[in-house]
Amino acid sequence: MKTATPLLLLLLTACVFPDRGPAATTAMVEPTGDTLLLHEPGVENAYPRLSQDGTRILYQSDRTGTWQLFIMDIATGAQQRITHDAHNNNFVDWSADNEWVAFVSDRDGNEEIYRMRTDGRDMERLTTDAARDIHPYFSPDGKYLLFNSTRGNGSLDVYRLDLATRELLRLTDTPMEETCARYSPDMKHIVLLRNDATRDDVVILDLSTGLVDDLTRTPTVTDGWPMYSADGRWIYYSTMASGRHSIHRVHPDGTGDEVITQAAPGEEDGRAFIGRDGHTLIYNKRHGGAIDIRRVHVR
Repeated sequence: MKTATPLLLLLLTACVFPDRGPAATTAMVEPTGDTLLLHEPGVENAYPRLSQDGTRILYQSDRTGTWQLFIMDIATGAQQRITHDAHNNNFVDWSADNEWVAFVSDRDGNEEIYRMRTDGRDMERLTTDAARDIHPYFSPDGKYLLFNSTRGNGSLDVYRLDLATRELLRLTDTPMEETCARYSPDMKHIVLLRNDATRDDVVILDLSTGLVDDLTRTPTVTDGWPMYSADGRWIYYSTMASGRHSIHRVHPDGTGDEVITQAAPGEEDGRAFIGRDGHTLIYNKRHGGAIDIRRVHVR
């Protein structure tokens, strides 16, 4: 694998947009059809990914005692296990054409990035480093994989892997933890989670200028798992702004923040995934020692 290209680094600490001031007022969206898709007592079924046609969900589950990967048919509830080993396979993502699955596995004694066909064929290891490599996300065109690694300075930074050439490009270099990076539909920006030890904020990185825009600016509040809608109009994310992890969405310019779900006491809503239709949203609800997969319809 080729090494990172230092000259192309985008230094987040040097290029930050001016603070826009307090976040905009949050409105409440009234989603419809909040439906439980998967619940197993004491089992965590996490990181759901909706197929392009909206009929299947790729996810990870600890029901076997280790993290394994499954695909569920929404209409029938039938579940297909696609990893079969005693190791942990997690942080799963689906390519836009649903032909490939990227995931993290500790099968070689360290967390590394792998990919395979949806049916388990053609598995290959994509990273080889003593550091921690996690959170792989495919680019919309399928050519690249974004992931996070501690290989640079000990904190998690964002890297881009060219799947054809294996060229590795480091996109961030700060002492902060930068995770869950995903491309915008036009691949001109990346939305990610940035932790500076006092807060977790959702930020947008402009790949042409290196400028970083803080969308959520929520002091002492934890945000997480941001994702662009397919048309680029919204970023869906989870936040504890109300005191409990709930799903919100906001425009990329920081306006129009809206509440999608309101978690009840003792619950946490997170890991939202918005479908290609812009209306079908699946997410995780943690409660009672389990993580469920649920679906809502948003306008």
